[in-house]
Amino acid sequence: MAPSTRRLLPACLAALLCCACGGTPDSAPGTLVEEALEANARQQAADGQAAVGERTLTLETEAGIYRATSGDNLALPEDFPDDVSLPRDASITSATRLGATVSLGVHSPRGLAMVFEEFRKAQRAAGWTEVTVQADATVRVAGFDKDSRHLEADFVEETGGGTTLALTVGPAGD
Repeated sequence: MAPSTRRLLPACLAALLCCACGGTPDSAPGTLVEEALEANARQQAADGQAAVGERTLTLETEAGIYRATSGDNLALPEDFPDDVSLPRDASITSATRLGATVSLGVHSPRGLAMVFEEFRKAQRAAGWTEVTVQADATVRVAGFDKDSRHLEADFVEETGGGTTLALTVGPAGD
């Protein structure tokens, strides 16, 4: 994913979230997108602590506070669970949180099969029980349960090489 695309992702996700959470019947989707982008721009101007190229968007929703951060190589969120292992060469490109659920977008320069198998092995070694595996084609999925939590990981082979991993950890049943 291009850096400019990664930076727009939180704003677009926020706009979609706003649409999903509802608005006034007269609200046009374009207006919601514009409002989300304007809010993001105001927040970035006020946030002098953000790293260069890092973008953060925070919205209050009916489900709680939604916070999304994107960038080229983000730090692992401080409250990310210690018992979830990321690929050893992971570069975090996005981090979102809504309530007790946290999601990461991760890039690895290594191939899909290697990253997928390494990730599964690491989670099982950390005490996670694998409950779902789909290892077909260029998209792979692995799901794990542990201590009333669920971990879902989606792996996509990038056309130029490397692997994109989207993972979500939250309460089981969400």
